[in-house]
Amino acid sequence: MSKSKPTKTVLLVLASTIASLLLGIEVAAYLTVPGIAMSSEGDGLVIFDPEIGAIPNPSSHNRRIYPAIKDRKAFAFDVYTNDRGARVDGPGERSPARVDILAVGDSFTWGYALANPDIYASRLARELNASISNLAMASYGTTQSLQILRRNRDLAPRLIVYGIIAHHFERNVMPCAPSYYPFCLDVSHVVWDEQGTPRIAPPWSNGVRRLQQQLAGDYYSPVGWLTHGLDVIHGRIEYAWATFDEADEAKKERAMSFLLREMERTVVDMGSQLLVVYIPTNYWGPPAGLPRAIGNIRLLDLTEAFQRNKSAGGPNPYIVGDGHPSASGHALIADEIAKYVRREGLLGAAGLRPQP
Repeated sequence: MSKSKPTKTVLLVLASTIASLLLGIEVAAYLTVPGIAMSSEGDGLVIFDPEIGAIPNPSSHNRRIYPAIKDRKAFAFDVYTNDRGARVDGPGERSPARVDILAVGDSFTWGYALANPDIYASRLARELNASISNLAMASYGTTQSLQILRRNRDLAPRLIVYGIIAHHFERNVMPCAPSYYPFCLDVSHVVWDEQGTPRIAPPWSNGVRRLQQQLAGDYYSPVGWLTHGLDVIHGRIEYAWATFDEADEAKKERAMSFLLREMERTVVDMGSQLLVVYIPTNYWGPPAGLPRAIGNIRLLDLTEAFQRNKSAGGPNPYIVGDGHPSASGHALIADEIAKYVRREGLLGAAGLRPQP
């Protein structure tokens, strides 16, 4: 009888510890992770890549559905990709062997909330009578745009258009990309070695699986609940560390300069032309560090064009209650880029429609 008491005590402590751990997982991984006002149907939007983190899912169809909230109306849009992951108009399209223009950037270039024909990359192709591959992706910075460009250099474009926004300065050095959830969507990012030399580091872990499993709610089996819960906690620790150890403004500028120099070198090696297009968020001009980081690279700053449109009472270039470019904003961007490309002769005489 005396020996059974210690055994019962050990079992009680063990059961209590396990229960506490399970409760902790439930709280940290589920109860305190808010839901999002969005659902997804069809194929995954992105797939995990061990070098970049998240890349467009090739030959896929994803439908994203957003309910009405506050001052935003309900909307949905379809994302079709070709065999390279570039956005296209419909299913089954394949990438051409060569293109005139390759577009890289984030959701402003990828075309958040819009059908592909309304995106500035597609409009630009029609305006210039040129072929284009839009390999931008939501949440990308300069880091991922450079890596995607390098992977698709065999497309031999004559012109690379990189759509940059102010937030890319932060994204370039952040191990966690902007996401719907308070855990890490791991991506490549700029780090420095002991000698102060910058390099691109790979993602810390598979944030794509973590995010997609959370979005799909695919964790209701006991094993799924446990493994996903532990992964979410891991991702929350990563996110906390990334935000705690955030780089200062000088480092962000140095990272941007490093990445733009690498992009410039890549484009020169390809025998192509590079045009960086600054797209203002909420009419804000570019960060003070952009002119220093850009150097001699061609920069088309659209801040003034957006301001002129506003002063003239033109259509709202932003989605109300969101901040991404609207269809009217993409039309404005395409028009300004087309005028610049014609004026500077960036595509040569071939493949261009005559100006009206």
